[in-house]
Amino acid sequence: MQSFARFAVVLAFLMLALPARSYLLNYTGGNNRDHWASLPVGWNLNPKINSNVQGSRSVADVMASSFAAWTAVPNTAFSVARGSDSARTSPGMDSQNLICFVCAADFSGMDGSLAITLTTTATSVGADDGRGGKTQFVGQILDADILFNPSVAFSTDGSAAGQDLQTVATHEIGHLFGLDHSAVVHAMMFPYAPDNEHRLAYDDAAAIATLYPAAQAVPPFAIAGTVRLNGAAVFGAHVFAESQTAVEAFSAFNLRKSPIAGMSMTDGSYRIEGVPADSYVITAEPLDLPVDNSNIASFASNFGKAAVQTNFTTRWH
Repeated sequence: MQSFARFAVVLAFLMLALPARSYLLNYTGGNNRDHWASLPVGWNLNPKINSNVQGSRSVADVMASSFAAWTAVPNTAFSVARGSDSARTSPGMDSQNLICFVCAADFSGMDGSLAITLTTTATSVGADDGRGGKTQFVGQILDADILFNPSVAFSTDGSAAGQDLQTVATHEIGHLFGLDHSAVVHAMMFPYAPDNEHRLAYDDAAAIATLYPAAQAVPPFAIAGTVRLNGAAVFGAHVFAESQTAVEAFSAFNLRKSPIAGMSMTDGSYRIEGVPADSYVITAEPLDLPVDNSNIASFASNFGKAAVQTNFTTRWH
């Protein structure tokens, strides 16, 4: 019997600019980080589009540029390979990581959603992985499909009215790699879309390098500790490291400077990984808007909790 967990990362975009911070990885079955077992990860485009997609750039070119933003991140070995174009018009566990603009999906209950990423992960070891092999670890990503809302106007080059396609695609590809939403306002994985942004932030770069580490072009460090309230562990606090200098550690890599963060676990412990050398203030804050528990719906339940804890005030160290 196959043992798969199926879930959808649903993206609802609005333009907000309020202070909250963290990157978050997807987890399966406890503290098992979702990620691909082997590289490169293939992707298959259904190139068919409807009239809601306008502009002189092809969607294939936009997708290639969106993937390139992630694979160019320092300290990561992540790589992708474009497969043959697909004629599929529905997602599924089918050995194709489909990117589709005309696929069947019910967006009616997703007010404001521009796209969704559907990801299948392993919940046990040794099960059929759907690709001729066996699952290697809990949290192994087995299939991921990105569907764009056909009722939303997209522009491939900024010449037409509508949401910039590359901005949305780059965000969704982060989900395909195993990232959840971030509460860092300037991060690509923030759940509310800016009009036009193609560059990743430090927060995004730290997240992808944590999942797929490689040779250290910029030496990374980790900051760890515990969040407690009246002596009791705090679960789901956003703990972020914010630079106190003008140092641009990733200046050679076209990244936007931002805080880098983590989430506290059930015992209150946190570990912020992928932090470049600098001077930081560490802050723990509740996830209580503009990003809240609904934006990371699977995180608390994965650890057997109804929601992240928010009954505390922001603390600095």
